Parts: sequence; structure tokens; C-alpha cells
Amino acid sequence: NRNKFILGPSGSGKSFFTNHMVRSYYEQGTHIVLVDVGHSYKGLCDLVNGYYFTYDEKNPIRFNPFYISEGDRLDTEKKESIKTLLLARWKKDDERFNRSEYVALSISLKLYYEKLESSRLPSPHADGQGVRPCFNTFYEFLKDEFVAILKEDKVKEKDFDVENFLYVLRPYYKGGEFDYLLNATENLELLKERFIVFELDNIKDHPILFPVVTIIIMEVFIS
Repeated sequence: NRNKFILGPSGSGKSFFTNHMVRSYYEQGTHIVLVDVGHSYKGLCDLVNGYYFTYDEKNPIRFNPFYISEGDRLDTEKKESIKTLLLARWKKDDERFNRSEYVALSISLKLYYEKLESSRLPSPHADGQGVRPCFNTFYEFLKDEFVAILKEDKVKEKDFDVENFLYVLRPYYKGGEFDYLLNATENLELLKERFIVFELDNIKDHPILFPVVTIIIMEVFIS
């Protein structure tokens, strides 16, 4: 691994140098993921037709952590990333989750992706009767099907309070305040892109958006 530490006062050329270095890497075939505050890499990203994720009121930042490319399967890292995301949105910072809640989420994801596999749409934009992978359809699966499975298995509320889970995550479901965040239909094939910029300037202090984006960035790095 090649590690670098770039230090200099404001205006000394840190971003200019890094743009040059990153472009050199890109021209050698490297895959690049940049996390930035300050919009220093917008021009370079546009130049190479990369993916530029940023937030503004008219075009808020959007992801779809539930999307899996056709032919791929739900692997352990993907499942752990989704569970981490869901637990981070459900529980407060000082609130721990118990083992049974973790197991219930694991089972729900397994069953949800089995349902996706049996009724996969030909593309994320297609119309039809299939299930579109996103938070909206996962939420509906929990509400319409998984609640009944929990009752059938006699899972107690103290072991997994699914009603509380659905209530707390309601803002991310369609019609909610953050319904755009986890239901993207574009920019889904991130691992096939060689140049990705996450610009966090407008969300670095946001208590909801920043933790979600951070988890998704980590998944991209790991993948």
C-alpha cells in the first residue's frame, strides 16, 4: 500500500496537487473513491464522467444499499452493512441492540432477498409485478409479511419489537421526510465505476444524513 500525508496552509496547493495525483492514478487504470468537504474534485469528476454524490435541496443525495447486481447474491459483508445501517437508524447512540433483534433482522433480510430472487425485475427502472430492491419494498415486506412470520414463530415484543422498528424507520419510507435517501434508482452500479466522489460539505453536520452516508461510503470501500 502507498500511503501519503499532504500538509500545508490554506492556499498552498494541497487540492491542486491531489487533483493531479488522482488523475495520474486514474489514467493508470486505478479505481478511485474520494471523500471530500469543499468541492475540490467536481471538475475532475466531470472530466472523467465519474459519479459525484452531493446534497442540495433540489437534488438530495440518494443511495440504494439494498440493490444487488443481477447474478450476484447477498454475501456476508453486504448483509452486515445493511444490518449496521438499519440498527444505526433504529437505535440511539447510547442504546444497545440485543442478540434476538440482530437475529430477527438477519432472518428478515434473508427472506426478503429470497423474495427478490423469485420475482426479480429485469432492470431497476422496469415496470411490472416484480419486487424492486430498495428500502420501500423491504419496509413493505416487514409490514405485510414478516410481522406474520414473527407471530407464527411466537417471537415476543421484548425480543424484537417490529412495530417500534417500523415506526422509527417510517421517515425513510415513501412519503416520509427522508424517503429519497435509501430508494435510489440511479447510480446503483458503484463497483463498476472507476471514479466516485462523496462530497459531504452540505451534510457534515446533519444528524440523519451524515451517519447513513458514512456507512454507505464504508461499504463501497470494503467492496
